[in-house]
Order: sequence, then C-alpha cells, then structure tokens
Amino acid sequence: MMHSAGKTKMKPQFQFGDTLLALLASGLLALSLMSGPGCALFSSGATTEQKLIDVRNLSRAAASIGTQEALAQNATWLPRFVSAREQLRLMVNNGAVTGALLRGVIASLPVKELKSPQARIAITSATTLFDATVGSRVNIEQAPYLYAAALGMLDGFNDALP
Repeated sequence: MMHSAGKTKMKPQFQFGDTLLALLASGLLALSLMSGPGCALFSSGATTEQKLIDVRNLSRAAASIGTQEALAQNATWLPRFVSAREQLRLMVNNGAVTGALLRGVIASLPVKELKSPQARIAITSATTLFDATVGSRVNIEQAPYLYAAALGMLDGFNDALP
C-alpha cells in the first residue's frame, strides 16, 4: 500500500505461532459466545451447572493459551509443564483434587499465571480464576469449582503440550 510521498507501509509480520494462538483464541471466544450472552459465571440467573461449565472452559482457555505463550518465550520450560500436567492427571484420575494440591501444581510452573484473553489463573492467597469478560473472580480451590477447574486445566495442558 502506498503512502503519500511514495513511502511504502510495512505490513506486520506474523509467525506461525501467532496465527495459531489467534485462531485458538478466536475459537474459544466463539465457543463461549455460543453458550449464551457473555459469561454466566457470576450471573444471578446462572445455575451451578452453568457456572461449573464456565469455570472449566475458562480454566481450559487460560491453561492452553498461557502454556503456549510461556513455551514460546522459553522452550526449555517444556519439562516443567509436562510434569505439571502429569501431576494434575494423577490427581484427577485418583479423585484426589484438593486446593493445596492444585495450588502446588500451578506453583511448580515457571510462570506466575496462566492467562488467555478471556481468563487468568493466578495464585494470590488462594488459586483464583479471573473472568476478564465480566471482571469477576472466583476462588477455584473451593467446592464446587475445584474439580471443574482441575479438569479444565488438564484439558488446556493437553491442548497445548505434545
């Protein structure tokens, strides 16, 4: 595209990983929009089942995109993410998901948080899921959200890791 004075405008260069992340984020956003208007996590009309689905979906998005972004920054972190996935898989398969164990898995990662455009999982005094869509937080170490969050994170790690 030509600018005045004959200068050319530079087109942004995207790498394959950028395109993959953009497609994944777009797909997750479309999925969340298909489930209803906005996120129902703290909607007064949301059922417990809908809140659990939202926690799982948001946790999956944060773990998947957050893992991909972290590994794009530093590929040598891969073994730590694989180890975290295996710890989480054992907890879920054994039905032994606790807030302290979930916090330990997240704390073992080389990053301070896992995030996507829709959500962020971070450890403050407890493991918190922040829903960027509606600007609210939930302590995912507490019932009934704990197991849904663990399943979502495991799904996200499985999406992002080989």
